[in-house]
Amino acid sequence: MVVSSLRTLKQGGALITACGHASKSSQALVPKHPICSRNMTVNASQPRVHVLGLGSIGTFAAHSLAEVPSPLTPSVTLLLHRKSLVDQFLNNGSQVTLETREGQVVNHGNYRLEVLQGGQWYNVAPTSHEVGSMIQDDIIDHLIVSVKGPQTSSAIKPLKHRLSASSYVLFLQNGTGVIEDVNEHVFTEEETRPNYITGVTSHGVTLNSPFNITHTRFAATSLGLVPRSGQTTNSAPATTPYLLEALPLVRRLNATSYSFLDVFQIQLEKLTCNAFCNPLCALNDAKNKFLFTIPDTRRALLTEISQVIHALPELRDVAGISERFSVERLEDTVDGILQKTAQTTCSMVVDLRRGQKTEIQFINGYWCRRGREVGVPTPINDQLVRQILERQGDAELAREYL
Repeated sequence: MVVSSLRTLKQGGALITACGHASKSSQALVPKHPICSRNMTVNASQPRVHVLGLGSIGTFAAHSLAEVPSPLTPSVTLLLHRKSLVDQFLNNGSQVTLETREGQVVNHGNYRLEVLQGGQWYNVAPTSHEVGSMIQDDIIDHLIVSVKGPQTSSAIKPLKHRLSASSYVLFLQNGTGVIEDVNEHVFTEEETRPNYITGVTSHGVTLNSPFNITHTRFAATSLGLVPRSGQTTNSAPATTPYLLEALPLVRRLNATSYSFLDVFQIQLEKLTCNAFCNPLCALNDAKNKFLFTIPDTRRALLTEISQVIHALPELRDVAGISERFSVERLEDTVDGILQKTAQTTCSMVVDLRRGQKTEIQFINGYWCRRGREVGVPTPINDQLVRQILERQGDAELAREYL
């Protein structure tokens, strides 16, 4: 059922689409249109947002935060996990650069920096970019997390003491199941854990170099507040969290705030496409267009996923689930995305080429875990997870999916 023959295809451009995010090295951008540069105005009363993970999506989020209109414009701190990124930020003009689909280059500056060294966070001087004092108990009010799923818990751990029950953490990344992993390994006490926001984006973004991206495809970003224990999944918060108020004001981000159940369904649709695109392209070292050659595998995998979704307790009383997540509708959704991204190289393909860990446990692995919970067998997803884990050198972990 699973296609595993290898083909070698030349890698093309990479998009952040429903097939994940990948980066592409390139030379410095040559602007086709005038360059627009702007520094954020920073004052003591501004909301403060920290960004963790500065790949394609994290850099896009950091750039978008600078475009939140006054009076909600935040002070933005970039959390860097190695000192060399400070030098690369300086080399990029101490700014975040975005090239639009029309070729205009838009620079934003006045970001604050913190760098992780020896498990501790340090301030970086705004002008000299020298590493300064260690940060002790500076509370983080709003955190956007865009690191890869497998690294999320370890990336957040050094920030744990700076996040409280009044903090908000937006998970804007690929895959599903990261929040459960963070709760298990980081915020084990429910009373003190921060508030969570789920984010799903389908914009096309290419990472050219650190702090330098190209916005290749305009799409949408969906946001939803995750209810705390005791709250219903459709209950509205007493006050709108800052990120849910500010991010929808950024035209380029095209963000909409939904109820948790609504954004959960959007997330499942994207995850379904990821579960088909990423592992099968990765195992065959192929672009997305390869997927049009395996319709039987697609039908079998989507049937398995559809059965899991229909058994999820979260969606038991939600109207329209049978139609929205029928195999036929899922095939239409996947086909629509593949038609637009046929020349795209999925992130998992790039990860395996580079010998890096993939996000397979938060993509197909999610369907395996949920299938076991609801009593639905997932042999195809199990096999895909095993094959990818073995390919990335995690044979022992792969045995958990036998």
